[in-house]
Amino acid sequence: MPARKQLVTAHLEAVSGRVFEQYPEVLKEMIRGHSGIYALYNRDRLHYVGLASNLMRRLKQHQRDRHRGYWDRFSVYLTLDDRHMKELESLLIRIVQPTGNRQGGRFASSSNLTPELNRRMKDFDADRRATLLGGQVHRQRRRRKAAKKRGSAALAGLHDQRRRLQAEHAGWIYMATLRRDGTISYAGTVYETPTAAAKVIVKRSVNGWTFWSYRDPRKGWVPLSTLRR
Repeated sequence: MPARKQLVTAHLEAVSGRVFEQYPEVLKEMIRGHSGIYALYNRDRLHYVGLASNLMRRLKQHQRDRHRGYWDRFSVYLTLDDRHMKELESLLIRIVQPTGNRQGGRFASSSNLTPELNRRMKDFDADRRATLLGGQVHRQRRRRKAAKKRGSAALAGLHDQRRRLQAEHAGWIYMATLRRDGTISYAGTVYETPTAAAKVIVKRSVNGWTFWSYRDPRKGWVPLSTLRR
């Protein structure tokens, strides 16, 4: 297992702010010039989260700026470099929402998954209702979903058991098997798409959905593409 990449190299947690008055030189030797994330506390309550390329200088500034009198303890987390500090600061602000931070945490580039979660929940509910109703409702639901997919995903779940497939090319009849997961087995090899299985036979570009047929009890051999309708 590869070693995990290090981000935090050292830390001090919940240290009294009086250290700046009583041991300034000791603290300076430890954190001056180091970049990292810091947190200011008013007793046990988080007041502010920030980042700094020089932690010692920034904390001393907060003894004189608008945060003066609002914190009496602090934590510092020294980082290996400053490449991800802004994202880390934003993440912490969004999670804990400190009262002293005026700006909300902003990510450079991050997708909000809430709309996608909502869409998937609706899709899941529709699948469940179709399954409970069964019959034509269930078949139509499966086919509508399959029509939006490609490859084996478009065939997965459209049938409850294996189906025999047939294709005619250059006077020869070729047989294959459509598996329940939507893949196609031909000549001992499993293919992800109908087209991939067809290309092995015709040796050129071909539409596998119309190349292969399956046996419909009422209509006989029909193109595989009808399963998606």
